[in-house]
Amino acid sequence: MRGGCNERTNLRRGERSGWRGLRSESSKPRLCDGEVRRFISKGPDVISTRVKFDRIAAVSLSALAIASLGDAASAQTTSATAAADERAGGDAIIVTGTRRTDRTVTESAVPVDVFTTQDLATQPSPSLQTILKNLVPSFNQQRNAGADGSAFVRPPTLRGLPPDQILVLINGKRMHRSALVQVAGDSLSAGSQGADLSQIPSVSLGRIEVLRDGAAAQYGSDAIAGVINLGLRTNDSGYELNARYGQTYRGDGKDIQVSGNAGFKLGEGFINISGEFVDQGLFDRAVDRPDSAALRALGVDVPSPPTRYGQPESTTYRFVINSAVPVGDKDEVYFFGNYGYADQEVDFNYRRPIAVTVPGASPAPGQPFAPSQTFGRSHSTIYLDTIPGLFNAQGRPVYSATGATFERSSLYPEGYVPLFLSTNEDVAGVIGYRGETESGIRFDVSAASGRNRIRYNMTSTLNPSLGPTSPTEFYLGTLEQRETNLNLDVSKPVEVGFASPLNIAAGLEFRRESYVVGLGDEASWTAGPYAVQTVQRADGTRFQTTAGIGADGFPGYGPSSVTDTSRNSYSAYLDLEADIVESFTLGVAARYDNFSDFGGTFNGKVSARWAVNDAFALRGAGSTGFRAPTPGQAATANVQTGFPNNSPVPVATATVTPGSTTALYFGSEPLKPEKSVSFSGGVVVTPGGGFNLTVDYYNITVRDRISITSPFVVTAGDQAALFAQGVSNAFDLGQVTYYTNGFKTRTQGVDAVASHRASTDFGTFNTSLAINYNQTRVIERTRPEAINLQRAANIEGLTPKFRGVLAETWNLGMFDATGRVNYFGTITSYNSNDVSATAFTTQKFGADVSFDLEVGITFAERFRVAAGGENLFNRYPDRDLRNIYAQTGASAAGRLYNDASPLSYMGGFWYVRGQVKF
Repeated sequence: MRGGCNERTNLRRGERSGWRGLRSESSKPRLCDGEVRRFISKGPDVISTRVKFDRIAAVSLSALAIASLGDAASAQTTSATAAADERAGGDAIIVTGTRRTDRTVTESAVPVDVFTTQDLATQPSPSLQTILKNLVPSFNQQRNAGADGSAFVRPPTLRGLPPDQILVLINGKRMHRSALVQVAGDSLSAGSQGADLSQIPSVSLGRIEVLRDGAAAQYGSDAIAGVINLGLRTNDSGYELNARYGQTYRGDGKDIQVSGNAGFKLGEGFINISGEFVDQGLFDRAVDRPDSAALRALGVDVPSPPTRYGQPESTTYRFVINSAVPVGDKDEVYFFGNYGYADQEVDFNYRRPIAVTVPGASPAPGQPFAPSQTFGRSHSTIYLDTIPGLFNAQGRPVYSATGATFERSSLYPEGYVPLFLSTNEDVAGVIGYRGETESGIRFDVSAASGRNRIRYNMTSTLNPSLGPTSPTEFYLGTLEQRETNLNLDVSKPVEVGFASPLNIAAGLEFRRESYVVGLGDEASWTAGPYAVQTVQRADGTRFQTTAGIGADGFPGYGPSSVTDTSRNSYSAYLDLEADIVESFTLGVAARYDNFSDFGGTFNGKVSARWAVNDAFALRGAGSTGFRAPTPGQAATANVQTGFPNNSPVPVATATVTPGSTTALYFGSEPLKPEKSVSFSGGVVVTPGGGFNLTVDYYNITVRDRISITSPFVVTAGDQAALFAQGVSNAFDLGQVTYYTNGFKTRTQGVDAVASHRASTDFGTFNTSLAINYNQTRVIERTRPEAINLQRAANIEGLTPKFRGVLAETWNLGMFDATGRVNYFGTITSYNSNDVSATAFTTQKFGADVSFDLEVGITFAERFRVAAGGENLFNRYPDRDLRNIYAQTGASAAGRLYNDASPLSYMGGFWYVRGQVKF
C-alpha cells in the first residue's frame, strides 16, 4: 500500500532501516493507530519496542528528520531548509551508550554527540579525523611530519587519552586496528595502536555518534576514552556526486577529492555504495638548514630546503558498501564492508656528504647562541682492501688504512634525502542475521573480518654496511593487522512494574587478533661485511670503524623482527536499563573478558539520569575499564633515525620487543593490561525554543598505562656489551626504547555543548558551541627509569587544556553559509638534550584561533556549488624557539613548528566544491 498505513510494510522497512529508523514508502513519516514500532540497529544488537504516540509526539519530527538522513540521496530534491531541519539534533534517537531504542541525545545518561551528513558536508577537509577535530573539541590530532609511519597514519586523541583507548565502531560493530603501532607518535600517543579512521570516507556516512564516556563494560577493550560509532548510509535510491579542489594560500598542498554515493533496491532491501578518490599534494613548511650555506660554499649543491616537512603526498582510493535484505516480517540479513588503498611518500632527513662548521644554536628562548660547532658528515669511510693473513681477535679480516676506500659521496656527491614510501591497504566485511523470535526476543548474530596491511619501501638511500655493492632502493617489509569477531547479541524488554519495561540485553563474543611482520629484502636489513671493521695503519696501529646496518633511515624488517603473533579472547556481557519511575532512569552493565595471553578481567558500569522537571535533568555514570596490550605492541621492533630534542646530528633509535636481548639489558618487564576507573556527571538543560545545553564533568584514572619508554642512551660500553650478547647492530644504536607499563594518569575535564535553532524571516540559523577543558596529570611513574620526567611533563603539557568550536549555519532558499571558529588553548613543551635530566628548557606556545567559512548556492534543488576557506585568516602557530640557529631561525633539521601544535602549520587553505544529486 504505497503511502498508506500498512503496519507490516512499515515494520519491515523499519527493521532494515538501521540508522534511519521508521519510514513509510512515501518520503514522509506516518503513524498508525496512535502508535509506532521502531526497529533500530543499535550497537551490537537490534531492539524493538512499542512506544505510545503521546510519548514520542514531542520528539518524532526532529528524531525522524535526523534518523532519515541516510535517505538524502534518495530524495529527488533536498532544500537548504530541509538540510537545516536534519540538524535539529537535541532529540535525535541514539544507539551508542545504551541498548534501548527510545533514548534521545538529551535523555541519555551519558554525553553523546550526534553529527549528520550535513555536518560532514560543510567540512573543508576530506579526512574524517580532521572533520572530527572540527566537530568534537576534546578530539585532537598532530601532524607528525617526517615521523616514519605516523606521518601517514595520524594518531588521534579523545579527552586527553591515546588512540588505542578510543573504540571505533561501524554500524555498531568493532572496527579493526591499523597495522601501525605509533612508534614515532607524540608524547601522548607514542606506542599506541588504534583504528585508522581515515579509511572511511565521509560520503559513506549517514551519521556519527561520539560517546564521551568510558564504556568498556558495554563494548569491551579500548573504550576507556569513549566510543566513535560510524553509521553508514542506507538510502535505496538516488545518486550523489561530489568534486572538490583546494590548495594552501602558498600555492602548495593541492587537494583533489572526487566522491560519490548511490543507492539501489535489493528486493525489498537496499544496497548502498560509496566511493572516494583523493589526490593530496605535499605542503612544505621547512626552511634551510644551518649547514646548508656552508655546504654550498664548498660547492655542494644542497636543495633548499634540504628536507621537506609538512603534509605527505598521497593518492587514495576508498570504497564502502552497506546492504540489508528483509527475511519474513521481522528478520533481515545484512552486510557491510570497506576497501581502501593509499600510496604515500615523505622525506627523511638530509644526509651531508662532508663535514662543515657552523655557528652554534641557542638552547632556549632568550639564551645566547653557542660557539661554533661541527656538523660531521653522515657516514664513515669504508675500507675495501684486506691485509692478507691478518685477522682480529674475533677471527675477522683486518683492513688496510692505505688501500682502496668507499665513500657514500661516490653515489650521492650532493648528499641525499631518503624517500620513505608507504602502501596502505585496508579491507573489512561484516555479515549478520538479526530479527525477533515469536516470544519477543531480539537477536543479532554476526561475523566480521578485517585486515590492514602496510608495505614500506625506500629509495635514494643505501645500506652502508654493504659498501659499494649496496642497492639504492629497498623493499623494507610489511606490517599486517588481522582481526576476526563473532558476536551473538540478544535483548528483550520485560514488564517488571517500572515506569518503562526493563530492557535486558546480553551477548557473547569471540575475537581473534593477529599481528604479522613480513620480511624485507635481505639488503634492507643485513649486516654487510663492512658493518664492523678493524683497520690497520701503515705504522701497524689499529682502529675500529662501524657502518650503519640496513637501509639508511629505516632498516628493513629482518629475521629478528619477523613475527606472526595471535591471541584469542572470549567475552560475555549483561546490560540492564529501565525508567524506575517516570523521571528516573537507571542502567547497569557488566562484562567479563578472558584473553589467551593475559587472563580474565571483569568490568562494570552504572549510569543514571534524573529529570528534575521538563527543562532540567541531572545525569552521571561510574565505570571500570581495561585495555589489554595488543599483539602489535608486544611484537613491534624497528629502527628510526631522527633529531631527538633537536639534536644537531641524526640519532638511530631502536624500538625492541620487551622480551628481546636489548630490552632485557635495559630492564624490560612483561606487559600487563591497563586498568581504568571513570566517573562522569552533568546537567541537561532543555528550556525549549530550540535551545539545548549539556555540561558534563569527567574523571578518568588509568593505571599501568602501556607506552613506549623514554629513550635509553646507549653508551660505548652498552654497545660493546650488547654486541657480545649477539646484537649485530649494537654499534649502530644511539638510543633504545621498548614497551612497558610505566605510569599512572588522572585525566579530568569538562565538556559543555550548547545548540540553538531559530527560523526567522532572514532564514534558518543553527548555532552550536562546544567547549572542552581537559587536564592530564601523571600521578605516578611506576617505572621512573623507563618513563622519565621529560616524557611525563610533555604528556601533561602538549595537549591544550582549552578547546572550543563555535559554528553557525544559515539557510535561506537556495543560499547557505557555514562559519566556524576554532579556539586552541596554550601548550607547553619540555626539552632537554640529556634524556635523564631533571631540569628542562620549556616553551609555552600561545593560544590561537582559526576561522573557517563556506558559502554555497543550490540550483534546481539538485546542483550545489560552494567556495570556502579553512583557517581563512592564514594563522600559524608560534614557532619553536628551542635550539634555534641564528642564520636560519630554525632547528638543525630546518623545522619551524612543533608537531604538537593543535593549530595546523599548513596556513590558510581555499577550496571550491560542487555537488549533483539525482
